[in-house]
Amino acid sequence: MKYKIGTVARLLGVSPQTLRLYEQNGILTSERGKGENGYRYYSRLDITALMRARAYHQYGFSMKETEGLINAGDVDYVLEEYRRRARELEEELFLKQRILEYLRQMSDLLEQLPGQLWTIRRAVSPGIYRLEFMKGDQLILTPEQMEIFPHWVGLAPFAFPSQRNSWEGILRGQDISYSALGIMEEDARALNMPAPLRGGVYHPPFPCLCTVVEFSGSDASCAGYMAHLRDYTETHGITVTGDPICRTFLSMNKKESYRRFRQVWLPIAPD
Repeated sequence: MKYKIGTVARLLGVSPQTLRLYEQNGILTSERGKGENGYRYYSRLDITALMRARAYHQYGFSMKETEGLINAGDVDYVLEEYRRRARELEEELFLKQRILEYLRQMSDLLEQLPGQLWTIRRAVSPGIYRLEFMKGDQLILTPEQMEIFPHWVGLAPFAFPSQRNSWEGILRGQDISYSALGIMEEDARALNMPAPLRGGVYHPPFPCLCTVVEFSGSDASCAGYMAHLRDYTETHGITVTGDPICRTFLSMNKKESYRRFRQVWLPIAPD
């Protein structure tokens, strides 16, 4: 017995357009009725094939892969496709788990924000990989770095906006800043150290003063929002050993004030 396209669509919970798409990709084969209407009719085997195709869709197979599986004549081919997709799912699940952990870390950071903002404490910075791409508003990437930069962008959400500010400039009241993409060492290792990271610079953990700052506007100067760090080092006689490294972990309200929140790690001499 043959069934009209509308009946099959309602039976399987899809649109007639979806059935036509499956047919165009070789998964279904309809018969056209006589007359000017030319309704599409599908058999029982078409219905079961579509059920199988929907299962393949849930597995994550593409339309082309689904067509290959539906029309395969070799069990070994189907087995290898199943195994390949299982490996891909394992990788996807691992990545989703890392993203979940990262999201929880960011949630904890925001929950602790009121107590961290403008507070200065001694700490050891995390290890960070960074790829600097701007000095001020000027691109500074080499041709080789231009090639790998999109791969760093593709590491989101683990890749984040990172800044390095000239400490000498801050002492003189100047804003000399280098924008970068950064990724924490623990995340880089969890992702099996993607090859493009070799194009950046590794900053190992170092003794530091740690603080969280907030600023707004498109021309906010680091000399302003890091003044409390400058005053703290002068008051306590602390030796600064390098430029502060930052992570912007939240940006919001871009249409108006564009508020940003940034972690700062200022390298200092050990006690």
